Amino acid sequence: MTKRERYLKALRNEKVDCLVWAPNFDYWLRVNTDEGTLPEKYQGMSRNDIVRAIGGYIWNRQQGIKTVYDRSVIVKHENTGDCSITEMETPIGVVRCMHRKTEGEFRSRHLSEHFIKSVDDIRVMKYIAEAMEFEPDYEPTLKALGETGQDGVILNGCFSVPFIQFAKIDAGYMNAFYLWVDYRKEVDELLNVYFRKYLEAVKILADGYADIIATGDNMDGVMITPKIFKEYAVPYYQECKKILSEKGKIFEGHWCGRTENLLPLVPGCGLDVVEAIVTAPMANITLKEALDILDNRVVLQGGIPSVLVCKEGGTKQDFIRYINEVIVPLKERKSFILGMSDNVPPNADFERVEMVSKLIS
Repeated sequence: MTKRERYLKALRNEKVDCLVWAPNFDYWLRVNTDEGTLPEKYQGMSRNDIVRAIGGYIWNRQQGIKTVYDRSVIVKHENTGDCSITEMETPIGVVRCMHRKTEGEFRSRHLSEHFIKSVDDIRVMKYIAEAMEFEPDYEPTLKALGETGQDGVILNGCFSVPFIQFAKIDAGYMNAFYLWVDYRKEVDELLNVYFRKYLEAVKILADGYADIIATGDNMDGVMITPKIFKEYAVPYYQECKKILSEKGKIFEGHWCGRTENLLPLVPGCGLDVVEAIVTAPMANITLKEALDILDNRVVLQGGIPSVLVCKEGGTKQDFIRYINEVIVPLKERKSFILGMSDNVPPNADFERVEMVSKLIS
């Protein structure tokens, strides 16, 4: 059995003969490459070849669609100082957002200004959403399939749950909740447009070549309560699942927040896999408890909290102890793929990532 075959079986919730280990260190690799701090032995190597070198399975994220707008929406980008500004002009108004540099030139930027500040901006965003269309962009996926070969799988990202898009990206959570309470009708009208449009994108991805279609939810049970989850996430997930299952795609949710209060709602919600599930010491739930809640009905990909691969999270011996005491006893469980929760940070002690394959063998 090839690594690809084994990984796909595990994703489809079938029993496999050994634990799949799929490390996500794309951010670590990009930052350290750009900052000139990549270990010498990895310089000039691709992400795929580094995964192969450390004995992992490739989890390869690629673009599958392009978003375009009709002529009535004009998108402008400007870089000024430490800020990147995006303005979207429409016949009924203008919205803008701003990202600021955080720890340096090559690291993630902070979304410091959101598109939606008032109810008037909701109307503008609804106009923009109505003007949004999608085009297939399958070439990156086809290229990735060739580069990955039999060593892993390919996934395409799709849109978040519409409420999360509104609350996390469009408005920012605090402002979003005030707007949602004060202007529920206007917010729900925007979300309904997103719902309809995002399903159009999912249909295009379903016709593509990726193995997995994954939402970018960054699901967090503190911000998305069980009530909100049941009202807004479950209907979206279930409609996505209908589309994707007809084409044999695996449906995955990116759940990198504190989700212990939402896990009981996952079986039956539509997701095949919850990826990047955060467990102790970064959340108030152990890996075994999370697996028990999912009850072999949904696959969990995760198990190594990001802090544990950093010196700030403990010594190398602490990391080895965690693998031996937490991961190894669970390695033969069905519905479990070992991965990062959420990813390998730029300041990680990468030797810890390198040793995982041997520790779980």
